[in-house]
Amino acid sequence: MKTTKTTNDPMARLETRLRSTFGFTTLPFTKDLRLDQAFHTDNFVRGLERLGYLVDRRGIGAVFGTPGTGKSTLLRGFIEALPKTSHVVAYVDHTNCAVGDLYREIARGFGLVPRYRKADVMRDIKDQVVKLSRQKKVRPVLVLDDAHLLAAASLDEVRLLTSFDQDSSDDLTVILAGHPQLDTNLRLAVNEAIAQRLVLRVHLSPLGSKEVAEYLAFRLEQAGRTGALFLPDAVEALFRASRGIPRVLDRLAEHCLLLAMKAKKLDVDADLVTEAVDEVEPR
Repeated sequence: MKTTKTTNDPMARLETRLRSTFGFTTLPFTKDLRLDQAFHTDNFVRGLERLGYLVDRRGIGAVFGTPGTGKSTLLRGFIEALPKTSHVVAYVDHTNCAVGDLYREIARGFGLVPRYRKADVMRDIKDQVVKLSRQKKVRPVLVLDDAHLLAAASLDEVRLLTSFDQDSSDDLTVILAGHPQLDTNLRLAVNEAIAQRLVLRVHLSPLGSKEVAEYLAFRLEQAGRTGALFLPDAVEALFRASRGIPRVLDRLAEHCLLLAMKAKKLDVDADLVTEAVDEVEPR
């Protein structure tokens, strides 16, 4: 039997109390925002623009970001913005695997049924890319997420996958996205061949102190809150505790709201942030 939330649901009651206490229409620090509701820093917008340039130019690009800085949101925004009639995107996030399995994941991403032998799968992928690019006039894009997990052999295979007509033609756009370890890996001598082919690198940075204040105000506004909630000392404390990483900031800010409601406070100060840090990230 299908179940629905009722007033007997503790989580539903907690959400109702938060909305009532702070004047929210929705909870502010969840991750289920639409892209048009997301907070876009200058760095984020610049990243979208550079990825758009890469698709127009074709070739290999890389996106680096500390976990929680918005890499997945950037990729999602980039992919959703591409016209579906003129682009085909293969998104692969299972990268910690053997080369043959990686090829099979890529083949499935481009709508192919992968064969058994690695050489056959690679040939099928390249034939599909050429068909899309030259016959159907559609731009194929391959996004390899968590690419910091790719072994050197896999990175070299990706390079080979982008070679057409004796490496004289660019028919495929490849975006490697991962943690800063990916940048380190690409600077190793063993990966020089693919590193030389990078058209651009996009680095996602944590939020600065001013951006943290803007981010908190933005998320509250999206949740229907019109007045200030986090006092200036709380904003600074959240900036230091989160290191400007949005994912950590969301978790701490949400916990601050729970503590403020429990203490019957209508705003959040630095003391509440300290308490939230001790509970969320105990030392």
